[in-house]
Amino acid sequence: MIPKTERLSADVLILGGGLAGCMGAVAAIKKGCTVILADKAWVGSSGESTFAAGDILYYDPEQDDMHEWLERWNKAGDSMFDPEWLEWYGKNVHELILMLDSWGMEFEKDAQGRFKRKPGRGHREAVVFPGYKMQKKLRGILEKLGVVIVDRVMITELLTSDGHVAGATGFNVRTGQFYVFEAKNTVLSTGACSFKGQYHGQDMVSGEGNDMALRVGAEFTNMEFANTYNATAKDFDICGMSRFQCLGGRFTNALGETFMHKYDPVQGEGAMLHILVRAMTQEVRAGRGPISFDLRGMSEEDKDLSRRMLPMFFEACASKGVDPFSEPVEWIPGFMGSTSCGAGLTLKSFSCDTTIPGLFAAGDMANQGLVMGAIAGPGGINLGWALVTGWKAGEGAAEACEGQAQLPVDEAQIAALKEKTFAKFGHKGHMSVGDAIYRIQSLTIPAKYNIIRSEASLREALAGLDEVERDIEANVAVRDMHELMLYHELHGMLATARLTFTSALQRKESRGSHYREDYTETDGEHWNVWLKSSFKDGKIVVEAEPIPLEKFERYGLDVLPR
Repeated sequence: MIPKTERLSADVLILGGGLAGCMGAVAAIKKGCTVILADKAWVGSSGESTFAAGDILYYDPEQDDMHEWLERWNKAGDSMFDPEWLEWYGKNVHELILMLDSWGMEFEKDAQGRFKRKPGRGHREAVVFPGYKMQKKLRGILEKLGVVIVDRVMITELLTSDGHVAGATGFNVRTGQFYVFEAKNTVLSTGACSFKGQYHGQDMVSGEGNDMALRVGAEFTNMEFANTYNATAKDFDICGMSRFQCLGGRFTNALGETFMHKYDPVQGEGAMLHILVRAMTQEVRAGRGPISFDLRGMSEEDKDLSRRMLPMFFEACASKGVDPFSEPVEWIPGFMGSTSCGAGLTLKSFSCDTTIPGLFAAGDMANQGLVMGAIAGPGGINLGWALVTGWKAGEGAAEACEGQAQLPVDEAQIAALKEKTFAKFGHKGHMSVGDAIYRIQSLTIPAKYNIIRSEASLREALAGLDEVERDIEANVAVRDMHELMLYHELHGMLATARLTFTSALQRKESRGSHYREDYTETDGEHWNVWLKSSFKDGKIVVEAEPIPLEKFERYGLDVLPR
């Protein structure tokens, strides 16, 4: 059966309906553009944003000092950030939080009506709101504004015309209907790649945006830092760790000892995620496992706030008969891949345009390292980055439409992409899609590949990925549209893993979330550089670009390590 084709066109096409995509759609339509928003699930309950703890790192110009912010994040991120971009973030997140508040978003406030701010990993300044309610409210706003929402369509390819992205193609994951979207400019906000790891709310982000962008020639920055782990319950997925770490949670080993101050004397239990999971790994390797997480020390006020902000966490606990406030729970690293990491598509300007004309990036697709540097998962930045880059990418894409005509798209290209999209549908083989996912996870989740790396382990992973891909193409069974969606997600995972490991091989030092046991020291003499990855001549090529020293000097910041 040849699936039917539906063609739609707009000025701006938004791919991905999480916080970044929704904000981009609002920004673009308010600029007077026609907008289509496509998502492989249902906009309003899809994406990581729905499951987020609801913390946004918020700069208040009346209370905060920007230079103190810059110094703190420069130190935390090992000078891999760009101070100009963090200043830009601070200004814009302030304005956008005020805008969301005016839309009726349910931020926690004190008796005087001021935003309550709670601490998280690396900060004391997150405003708090229920993330699961926010997404549904945003859908209602999009519908009122006239954004065309196309649910349950997985985008698999970007359309190009003379080197310019001119739209995208995809298929309905239930009916198989083929879609062609033509647009003057496209915003890629499809989320990260979690490799369907153990942390709650990550299963849907599988890296297809990375795969599509890589194949049209887009450049990525610092993908060696795309190795985020959170920490989660051993027997069920959870969310909300940034809050729990900094509001009384304690990690203990099998001897009942707290140990985090041994690995991070300053932050202790509130350490950045890469330090936390490395500490957990080292405790287990030393024979002091398993690790437990103890929340009995939280205040009653913070327990009540957590119950209101994170109902899904407590539902998960209840499903296992666990009360996290009355007993310690066994805890493990939970892989999140490129979620909330210091990597992503290279951004050319504050309009969030990428190195490919017509393609803009937002959220986890956009290089978050510009504000957080080399670290993994600092509290509150991920949602804040989605908010700010989503809005600015939508504005940038809309402004770029001025005086621009829709580029013609080659019909032969569309026909070829349609054939490619459905090529594996009905394929018979002895490998299930679930088995293929597990084999990719086996080459990405274990500690030797992404917590404590070496040249040998990275080369082992890359060789293993090649073997898995050959087996997938020869032997995977794709029986229905759901499995076809999962098959395309496999290629997103493969592309993300290769980008990560190829860049990690290049960086011969340890810095931030990138730790190599064969290069354990940070080498500022040779590696104060950003690594740029792109696909050239059939392979991923990595090139070094010096960090912008003149910006550090202008902002009065030291380049670390000195």
